[in-house]
Amino acid sequence: MSEMHLPVKPSAFAVLAALAQGPTAGFGVMERVNRAAPARPILGPGTLYRLLRELRRSGLIERTGPPAGVDPSADERRTYHRLTREGRSVLKAEASRLRRTMEAAGLLPGGAG
Repeated sequence: MSEMHLPVKPSAFAVLAALAQGPTAGFGVMERVNRAAPARPILGPGTLYRLLRELRRSGLIERTGPPAGVDPSADERRTYHRLTREGRSVLKAEASRLRRTMEAAGLLPGGAG
């Protein structure tokens, strides 16, 4: 079933990868994604919340409560997200697809390059 979601847009892939680290609120997702490209942020708030909505509608992520150790009353406006089983499957499939592409281009050890 994950094949129907492939290929994944780079920004959506970055969000899925950020959520693979565990449930987090939107701002935390944006920080995790943008930490990967510190010279040029990948996501701003508008793009992030549109992507979160699209990924929820696709069944790749879902809303959840705050992770263990986070006080839920600290900011009641925060909405936490996590990967669904399908989301984790899509993340793995897309990572594998990208790895094969990079190997074929000779950019990874064992590639044709």
